[in-house]
Amino acid sequence: MKEEDIYRDLCLATNDYFVAKIAYTDVFGTDIDLYVVIYRKDTWESYESFSFFGLASGADQKEWCKKAEKMVMQLDKPEDWKRPYRYCVARYAKQILKDDIFSENLNYNKDINDKYIYRYTMISRLKETALIKKLNLLTYEEKKQLFILKDWEKKAYRYEDVFYGVFCRRCMYEFLNDKEIFEKDYKRYEVEFERFRKEYELFR
Repeated sequence: MKEEDIYRDLCLATNDYFVAKIAYTDVFGTDIDLYVVIYRKDTWESYESFSFFGLASGADQKEWCKKAEKMVMQLDKPEDWKRPYRYCVARYAKQILKDDIFSENLNYNKDINDKYIYRYTMISRLKETALIKKLNLLTYEEKKQLFILKDWEKKAYRYEDVFYGVFCRRCMYEFLNDKEIFEKDYKRYEVEFERFRKEYELFR
């Protein structure tokens, strides 16, 4: 069994809303990088993370657990906990991430066959269709929440799930059947996001 398979489902710390788990990246089957990720329990978006090198001793593991527990205990109930619009944002952001990984695999893995490509494409389209249906069933107030940039999103912007979640509002706006009603909200969101993005890049 691979080292990463032993550790990736290991829970290091948890509270009512967040959990710290060991994850890993596998760069096209070559480099394995193990790290700890803090996830929301309702949408499984990643909030924070830190990496470590090697799995040398039990003492090291205790330190990772302490650090993970400290990070988790500092996080309170998210303001949009179990809200339907947050679920839609998280689900679509994850699909964008999967599509990006799929595109990279097409470029680097020449052994992918047409059957796999067709299957993945069809499943991706079906998931998007289901999302659009759920999105359009949201209440007026829930739809408005799509176009408000949350403070916690600004803090967690550098993490992939949140980064894609912030950007995907443009696509989600186009998915709305009644988008004309939310045009002003969407434009305000775009202005606020652009201002934040410039400030963020300034202090990186």
